[in-house]
Amino acid sequence: MNIVRYILFAQVFVAFFVAGGVFFKSRQLRSLTLSLLIAFVGCHILLFLFGSGELVNLHPEFKSWFYYEIAFLFGPLVFIHLQCLILNKKRLRAIDALHLLPILVFWLGYGDVLLMEGNIRSEYINAHFLTRTMFWNYLLAFQMMIYAISSSVFLYLNRTVLSAKRFQYAVFLVVAYVCSSILISYLTHFADGWRDFAWYYVLLTFLIFGVGYFLVKNPEFLLQIKKKYFASNLSEKDMLRIQSKIQKAFKKDQMFLDGSFNISDLSKQLNEKQHHVSQTFSELISENFNDYVNKHRIEIAKQLLHDPKYGNYKIEAIALESGFNNKVTFYKAFTKFVEQTPSAFRKSKK
Repeated sequence: MNIVRYILFAQVFVAFFVAGGVFFKSRQLRSLTLSLLIAFVGCHILLFLFGSGELVNLHPEFKSWFYYEIAFLFGPLVFIHLQCLILNKKRLRAIDALHLLPILVFWLGYGDVLLMEGNIRSEYINAHFLTRTMFWNYLLAFQMMIYAISSSVFLYLNRTVLSAKRFQYAVFLVVAYVCSSILISYLTHFADGWRDFAWYYVLLTFLIFGVGYFLVKNPEFLLQIKKKYFASNLSEKDMLRIQSKIQKAFKKDQMFLDGSFNISDLSKQLNEKQHHVSQTFSELISENFNDYVNKHRIEIAKQLLHDPKYGNYKIEAIALESGFNNKVTFYKAFTKFVEQTPSAFRKSKK
């Protein structure tokens, strides 16, 4: 166990080093959430080493301080980081304050213990661990599992939005958090003591190493948003001009009927830089490229489903004619925008 503790202590410095590197690389919300997540992992490991060692007996006044509060922030930071990654979230909103609700509940229910004098608090926690403290361990495990499930579902639903490299990064981040959540839930119920949680923190170090390795191999990753958007000199007038060109291209050329059509093809057709077109979609049109394309494809599909000439066409054939590559994607998009299946829509118009 001593070897594990030495390894964990070394990881505290690694965590702070990586967190600092991420923070100074870029000050946007995406990098700030990642930097805080890694820094808090380091802090949590340090709190574990303090609480499970002899040092806590010398300074009991710090026992249990910030342990739960920091742990309650892991899930929100992972989820908000995913929002930045997938939805290009740039700033926090008032509704994001709801992520702090578990911390508020914790302080309302356990604040009287935390405000006790050091020695008294230490003795009280030891004497009432099962009746007062264990509940908050279960609540923490439950909260982590909720965020693990939410993050997994959110990533799955938006998997087509990300590039292959971003998707790999997001999957790694979510899998690391899910595994940590499962392990903390298991240990909360079955561990014989706090020292058994060392393996949970060992697992957390893989998150630090994994993110650090990814950033070393892809140094441009965190600067991607800054390079694409914040360093762009694209004005609102330019975006309006590009939007007009997009609307004309979709109405006249209907390039979206090609199943392999992508934003790179559109940018070449418009003779505009791809990141300018992408910025126009996200900031002015307020819709991602895939949804914009699929919405136009669905309008064509609706026309074909009404057209008697296509009455003998199967749904899959209508999908191909509309620019979709397969029936499954077509059904999903059609249901999303029309709130009916293609078959039901066709029958309702007969």
